[in-house]
Amino acid sequence: MPKPESPAALSTRELTHFHTRLLDERKSVFSRLQTRVETATGDTDNLADELDIASRAQDQAFLLRLADKERKLLVEIDRALSKMDDGTYGLCEGTGEPIGKKRLEARPWTRHSVEYKERLEREQAQHRKG
Repeated sequence: MPKPESPAALSTRELTHFHTRLLDERKSVFSRLQTRVETATGDTDNLADELDIASRAQDQAFLLRLADKERKLLVEIDRALSKMDDGTYGLCEGTGEPIGKKRLEARPWTRHSVEYKERLEREQAQHRKG
């Protein structure tokens, strides 16, 4: 069985790569957030019947839930960018150990290594059971 990827410190080139990815993702997420909020709040036409009003309210609620998810992702991206500034990017917030590059490639804003995240999920599952 192959050994899991051994995390290592990030090179300047890798940090630049992840910084660019984070900025690109931030721009994309912010654009989606703006579009969802504008769509949810933009149409203020008077609707004729209760069914149309209810449907519009349901659509608005859905778009605003999606916008909130985008907002939370922006917070995570900004946190990762801040960690780059203070030199802690790529380190697990739970253990202080380096996060694997494959994980960073998949989610450049991640805060935890795979192992630590799995441990947190197991603890949460046990807490829900008990």
